[in-house]
Amino acid sequence: MGYALDHLRGKHPLWQSFWVNGVAVRLAVYAITLLVLRDAPIALWVAAVLVGADALCLLWQGVGYFRAAEARIRDTGSMLPTWVGMIALVIAVFVVVSQWWALGLATRPVDDGPSFAERKARERQAEYQFKRQSDGNLLFQGQIVLGVTKAMRRELAQAPLPTSITLDSKGGNVFEARGLAKLITSHGLDTHVDATCSSACTLVFIAGSQRQLGPDARLGFHSYMLEGAQRLPGFDIEAEQLRDREFMLGQGVSPDFITRVYDTHPSGIWFPEHRVLHQSGVVTQD
Repeated sequence: MGYALDHLRGKHPLWQSFWVNGVAVRLAVYAITLLVLRDAPIALWVAAVLVGADALCLLWQGVGYFRAAEARIRDTGSMLPTWVGMIALVIAVFVVVSQWWALGLATRPVDDGPSFAERKARERQAEYQFKRQSDGNLLFQGQIVLGVTKAMRRELAQAPLPTSITLDSKGGNVFEARGLAKLITSHGLDTHVDATCSSACTLVFIAGSQRQLGPDARLGFHSYMLEGAQRLPGFDIEAEQLRDREFMLGQGVSPDFITRVYDTHPSGIWFPEHRVLHQSGVVTQD
């Protein structure tokens, strides 16, 4: 206690106040902080005690040094010790604040839960599902969202290989729809709809080798509308529609039907009669 009081009163030589009571003590405090951080997360009260003790220590170091510097100035008249002390104090404050910040962060428990990307993937997975039907064929229900192509690829990797897929979807991401369409054409799958297949889902339906509708099925078509597309450099909706137009022509769909599809405003939807779908080549089987 006497040693600490002597420093506080400026009775130690200036070199001792700086190198021993200042630098050495500060390094010791830093080492103790590192040891504590190894056991993170730490209790809030532990962090509070350490920060409080460190603040008192910094105050003790600064007051003692500047009192020793004042004594040196009276003896020599030089202001250099004061300026050195000011610079050292500024550096010390930056270091101390960073230590306090680290201690504050260490009071938070480590998050071992899923990452943001994993949470978003789970949310998207909840929007759709693939089911194996009793005959081994696939049923897809829900939104066409990011990740659905990978999910279907996993389904197709499992035996037995389905021969058709039934679609029940109001659409979604046109790029993922293209991925599904590519998988369907590459595996030679037929497509079937019993309920509703709209928007981007119709692109998936048209990919089928043979395409069939149930008696109450509906196919809904409209032109493209991608939210935020205007902010994508080089993105051209007309070019995207032209790309899918060529795909549908290759699948045997009539040009007049495709023109009618892209003449339908994105805010609306066109549900053609079954007769029209057969005549235009969209549906190939009764």
